[in-house]
Amino acid sequence: MTETKERYVTYEEFNDFKRHDFQEVKDDIKDLRGEVKALTQRVDSIITTLNWYKYIFVLVVLLPFIERLVSRFI
Repeated sequence: MTETKERYVTYEEFNDFKRHDFQEVKDDIKDLRGEVKALTQRVDSIITTLNWYKYIFVLVVLLPFIERLVSRFI
């Protein structure tokens, strides 16, 4: 059987670990949040642009059809 050694750390060692290692993780998360926010804004602008093209396409396709309908009844 293998024995496992238990290692106890002091309060100061734990605080050093917390300060350095957790701070790196916090910084990485902040960076990721900024990148996700920028990506979200880019996707939103792409969707807005596609919506405008969709409306223009609908007008171009449906306008002649609507014109024919109106001309038949007038």
